[in-house]
Amino acid sequence: MASSNLLTSDPVPCYVDGKPFTGAGSYKVLDPHSPESTLHSVSSITVDDIPKVMETATAAAKKWKRTSVVERRNIFLRAAKILRDRTPELAGVEFNETTSSQMWSGFEITLAADSIEETAATATLALRGEIATTDSHQRAYIERCPFGVVLGIAPWNAPVTLAQRAVLQPIMAGNAAILKTSEMSPRTHMIVAEIMHEAGLPAGVLSVVHVDPKDAPKVTEALIAHNAVRKVNFTGSTRVGSIVAQTCGKHLKPVVLELGGKAPAIVAEDANLELAAEAIKFGGLFHSGQICMATQTAIVHESVADQFLTLLTNKYPSASAKSPHDGSALRGLFTQASAERVKGAVDDALSKGAKIVAGENRVKGNVIQPVLLTGITEDMRIYREEMFAPVFSVLTYKTDEEAIQYANDHDYGLAASVFTQHVDRGYAIAREIDSGMVHINGATVHDAATMPHGGWKASGYGRFNGIEGIREFTQTKTITVNEPHPYPAPSA
Repeated sequence: MASSNLLTSDPVPCYVDGKPFTGAGSYKVLDPHSPESTLHSVSSITVDDIPKVMETATAAAKKWKRTSVVERRNIFLRAAKILRDRTPELAGVEFNETTSSQMWSGFEITLAADSIEETAATATLALRGEIATTDSHQRAYIERCPFGVVLGIAPWNAPVTLAQRAVLQPIMAGNAAILKTSEMSPRTHMIVAEIMHEAGLPAGVLSVVHVDPKDAPKVTEALIAHNAVRKVNFTGSTRVGSIVAQTCGKHLKPVVLELGGKAPAIVAEDANLELAAEAIKFGGLFHSGQICMATQTAIVHESVADQFLTLLTNKYPSASAKSPHDGSALRGLFTQASAERVKGAVDDALSKGAKIVAGENRVKGNVIQPVLLTGITEDMRIYREEMFAPVFSVLTYKTDEEAIQYANDHDYGLAASVFTQHVDRGYAIAREIDSGMVHINGATVHDAATMPHGGWKASGYGRFNGIEGIREFTQTKTITVNEPHPYPAPSA
């Protein structure tokens, strides 16, 4: 198919039945760095539009589930190539609409292409059926079947990677999918519709809908409640994820949740301190800390704490509203309210004895300057709250048991790191950390398309990526073939 020009229209359209769709509502996307300025208008759906969206998706799902995995794979590989070929252009769309730096925009679009390619490569194995051992007169086939229609809800902070993940892994599994976009990045989320349309995905297999923030609660519940939707996935905050989970529970819909994090990084006395400092600075500050896997707490052995802090605080960056062309500076947070919330947590810590060892406690609009704190205690908000900002802290420890206790002393469990030159020791520590991922001598910010991704505890449940990510959006069916055989019957 030719390009649908979904990324150039104003208002930004929805995408239904393989073409632009105008919903009954509309809203405006404001410049996050200059909220007095409007970037563009958005056509949004209301509850009245949902029957049309569901009718289209349901009809497409019945046809799509009968396509071969090879056919699906070829479409995905074309889409990945289109995404790679258009990366500079599409990264500009993300940079202009969100607080992503140019470096982050290009980086995460590359991750999205990797994910699409890996989904294509993994599909034949992920969807392979099985033959079960059963009675001598019987053969039992176990098939992996699609649910039908899957609703994916994606956030703004890695808008291309997380949007494609929300719908393309379900689509590869044989489902039709509906993407509900973030109100902060509707145009960037349309990149997924643009590349899949151009790659030849049949009409209706993917729908993309925008929702006015004021209508979001009732429209989202109506989407989840609709009988056509058989599974849901949500990536975002733990607070909203809890609401989504409750709604899914009320309507008996299974759900995959990838939520917030409070990623710790343990630095042992035998660690390569230069490597650890570089990885932790990257993990804590990249994309202004607006990553669910961002390093929140560096837990450093007391014998090397001073040396480590010297390395960590060297050339500490600052933030500005507009990053330079090389993408080196940090930009603002997604809203001014978020910046003020984080400053409140820093103020709370300072009032209780914490010290700033790098950066400064300053907010201007949505731009918060990076801050590194020491002297954190358990009664401070920053000790357990997710900051989702370029703000993190350093704690010190004496024993591995104490380090593990710090690493687990919060509600989250998405990502963690351990730095030591003795891998067996690192592995032993990693096994005690309550987290979906633990990286030995690597940054907490790491999400590869080949590995299952998801959290423990309040960081959610279910998995994206790889074999597990495709199988999440299938359900098993057992079909038996029986030879003639006697059945016991009640006596007359």
